[in-house]
Amino acid sequence: MSDDDDKRPHTGAGDANARIVDYWNRRAALGRAEWVDFYHCVVRLLMRTSLPEEYNGQEERRDLVNRFFQDKILLNAETSKAGPLQNAYALHGYLKNYAKDVWRASRKHVAGSLDDMAEKDGVEVADDVDLADDAAAMGSADPHIDLLGEAGIDVQAVLHSADGFIETLAIGERAYLRHHSCADGKPEPVSRIAQRLNLGTMFHIRAQKLGITRSKGETFRGYEKTKIGAWLRSTGAQLDPEWRQELAALLILLCQQVRLRLKEVA
Repeated sequence: MSDDDDKRPHTGAGDANARIVDYWNRRAALGRAEWVDFYHCVVRLLMRTSLPEEYNGQEERRDLVNRFFQDKILLNAETSKAGPLQNAYALHGYLKNYAKDVWRASRKHVAGSLDDMAEKDGVEVADDVDLADDAAAMGSADPHIDLLGEAGIDVQAVLHSADGFIETLAIGERAYLRHHSCADGKPEPVSRIAQRLNLGTMFHIRAQKLGITRSKGETFRGYEKTKIGAWLRSTGAQLDPEWRQELAALLILLCQQVRLRLKEVA
């Protein structure tokens, strides 16, 4: 923002709720001081929103509200297609929907996430087939050896690399893999793992950086920046829709090592 935009907070609208409506409807042209006042007004309002129990704590709730303000109000102020705001209390509903989106994102598995990315990158995938189905169809390790061998990837080197990769992970990241992405049965939600291990409110960001969740609309592009994506690349694999089965095989082997090495992880 320029110095010319650094205005005093708008005060003609009266109470905080009226100011929120006014700021929202002028958000593409707000000055710095107005943005600060807008933020404080929104936080005071939304800290009272009725939310799921994982946001009962003040820290967790404040983190969600901050992210909502950043993602849904600040960063898309000039491009948002959202219409004028008639009542500030509508933001309670917007925040609830945002919390649902965060929850859905936290439930995505590595395989499911990569499968979604493959579809968005142009791979036709039957409705009843995903990477987990590919894994089941492969059965024993022998098909993995053949498939990866044809791609020029040595399975023993992959297993050794997977062990080394696991060693680099923090306790929380290991728990995400062991109990969520590589769970023996029903995967435990990332948010519940974070709460159980007292991992703090930034679990969603850590999960994204690890590579077990992806934001809506994301594809293979950029996945190499995640930890799992970087590991996949290190094996010689390509993060490309044509490598769908090979990526599935590599993730199966990674989970195999996770279950072998992290039997006692919390």
